[in-house]
Amino acid sequence: MDWDANVTQRNAVLAQLAEPINVPWVDWPTVSELNQTLGAQLPVRFIDDNDFIALNCYYEQAVEQGLVPTRAASWHDFFGAVIWALYPKTKTLLNRLHMADIQTLGLRRTPRRDRVTHFDECGMVLAVANKAEIEQWLCDHDWQQLFIDQRHRWGKHWQPFVFGHALYEQALAPFIGMTAKCVIVEMSAEFFKLPLTQRYTLLDRKLAAELEQRALFDQPRPLRPLPMLGIPGWWADNEDPTFYQNQGYFRPRRRK
Repeated sequence: MDWDANVTQRNAVLAQLAEPINVPWVDWPTVSELNQTLGAQLPVRFIDDNDFIALNCYYEQAVEQGLVPTRAASWHDFFGAVIWALYPKTKTLLNRLHMADIQTLGLRRTPRRDRVTHFDECGMVLAVANKAEIEQWLCDHDWQQLFIDQRHRWGKHWQPFVFGHALYEQALAPFIGMTAKCVIVEMSAEFFKLPLTQRYTLLDRKLAAELEQRALFDQPRPLRPLPMLGIPGWWADNEDPTFYQNQGYFRPRRRK
């Protein structure tokens, strides 16, 4: 897909990036331009394929050295760089978890690494003022409560933040079926009134701390599915309540 300098204007999902991320380029940005625009305050810098090949190591080992391999003209890797800019503490933690397993068990995939990757690609952080009730509704797949009865809370006391760079790539051409894997983080009432860039800074700090303290990825099935196009304001069709009757998308919870 070609470069689009107006990418943040495509839809409400990508519009999340309009305020915190500057997209000044008329063509695909080079790694040098990404480093200059996104990486100035980061603990890593972005490198191209040639520099990565010269390292003669695997991806996670490069990141451990503070070097993030970034392919040219790739939306997937561009959004990966954007997520590094928004969540540097959490991204650093995720790579540290990968490396801990690699150093202990070698390069084979482990269940923990699979869970980390799943969140890294498809994760969403749901910042809420009160965690208990919404966590239960997500667990129960109670879409009626989440999207219809409690609809007024979205954007106010419930604010979704995309974490997975693959979700942003999918949002270039949204489709019924787009589903995030959700982590809920409880934030203070003041958080929801702050400018967006400040919210990202606080959210990154809180998210990284909670993921580590709770050892979330050591647990089986730690992430909750959230049909993204059901979020009020993110998809025009969900203004009609019958949209949520599609059980192929808004799936009931499996019962044992």
